[in-house]
Amino acid sequence: MRLISGIVIGLLAGVATGLLTAPDKGKKTRKKFNKDSNRFRKDVEKSINKNIDSLLETINKGVDRSSKKSKKSIFNLKRTAKA
Repeated sequence: MRLISGIVIGLLAGVATGLLTAPDKGKKTRKKFNKDSNRFRKDVEKSINKNIDSLLETINKGVDRSSKKSKKSIFNLKRTAKA
């Protein structure tokens, strides 16, 4: 989490510096900034979605393993109770 925060802060500092030292006129700079910020937002969304998908996959695998172990334990308990 600290790494992501550092990256975001660094990115924002870079953008602010770029805006303050921009050689273009305000309208052109704002247009470029909007385009770049939209691209950055899309990249962040893709990254977050990818990580969420990976997390969900890991959770599902864990649930499946737990379910199988539970079923096996129940089977063994029933078998032991019959003996």
